[in-house]
Amino acid sequence: MNNRNLIVLIVFLLAFLTGVNFVIFPSLGTAFTDAFLFGLSSSQFGNLFIPQVICIIVACLGAPVLVNKWGPKIVLAVGIVLMLISTGSLWFLHYFLAEKAMLFLVLMVLVAFTGTGFGLSITTLNPLAASLFEKGSAKAILILQFLVGLGTSTSPLMMNLIGDPKNWMYLPGSIFVTVVVVLIVFLFLKIEKGSFFKLPGHFRIPEKLWVFFIAIIFYGCVEGTFGSFGGIILKNKGLDNGEASIGLSLFWAGIALNRLLFGIFSKMVDLSLVFLCAPIAVAITIVLLLVYPDVHLLVFMMFMIGFFMGSIFPGSIGWGTVEFPTYSVLVSGFLMAANQIGTGVVTNVLGRFSDHLNEVLQILVVLMTIISTLFFYLKRNSKIKDAF
Repeated sequence: MNNRNLIVLIVFLLAFLTGVNFVIFPSLGTAFTDAFLFGLSSSQFGNLFIPQVICIIVACLGAPVLVNKWGPKIVLAVGIVLMLISTGSLWFLHYFLAEKAMLFLVLMVLVAFTGTGFGLSITTLNPLAASLFEKGSAKAILILQFLVGLGTSTSPLMMNLIGDPKNWMYLPGSIFVTVVVVLIVFLFLKIEKGSFFKLPGHFRIPEKLWVFFIAIIFYGCVEGTFGSFGGIILKNKGLDNGEASIGLSLFWAGIALNRLLFGIFSKMVDLSLVFLCAPIAVAITIVLLLVYPDVHLLVFMMFMIGFFMGSIFPGSIGWGTVEFPTYSVLVSGFLMAANQIGTGVVTNVLGRFSDHLNEVLQILVVLMTIISTLFFYLKRNSKIKDAF
């Protein structure tokens, strides 16, 4: 295997492991709220992720400047090390579970490390993948985001395989060892900084990039609603707990499948119009969810909502990278931060409106319509066909 192929393999493997690492704390929810283990209350467990969202946003906005100064290899390595510090420390916490008074504060700090590490890593990985496939940068980002999503679904699966919450320490332990091995290989690779990661000496954020930013904040609101409250929405529509859980899983499966298919087939056919119309397809499916909530179709509707949403976020990063090649790292950090702002606001606010879910869904239809309008505005005199 030549050096370039090894770099591609390790970069995409790190994307998968970044996703695995990112959701380690949510995956351990049963252990954290177990009275005989960590003993967190439900509200403490929810508040645990506030520093994570804040740190991700700050890291995503700061990463472009750091990559411009130090290069992608150093920033990515720092991001991974921060996540490793968090995961490794979590692993060792099983020796100190008797000190319950301090556990919540310690977990808050560790979650902040994970958020910062994730923000630095994912912001750097997007343009790094694009730089390895300059003629197919948008497709590379779609595949990378598919692997990140696959990683986020792996941690909960691993916890299910572990079974008893008392054995929770095997999850961070196995992840820590695996990521350390891959990181060591990565550190021996030679990755040039290159012009792809440089920012102009004096720059201002292009007007069109602000439009992308607004669109992705709205997208984050929709993703956060279904990703965090999808199960509640389905239960409100008449499904039981098991069916609601399946529906939520299929939502994320739809997102992952769309990203994979988009990354594969955009090499063969022009999918730019499909991308532009995706928000409208999401809006129509949500309307069907509202006006025709047949219990036999609800789970399928959740899958289709996820499927139509799949390419919107990574596709926007890829399109922005093609549109503003001299700002590729900035595009990644800017839009990653926008997504976290949208999801962070929704997950911390929507719980107060759990009795008004139909009204919430109506608002999501409006947001998706606005996103489609913004995309068609951005399409004018754009390079979207080069992206898809």
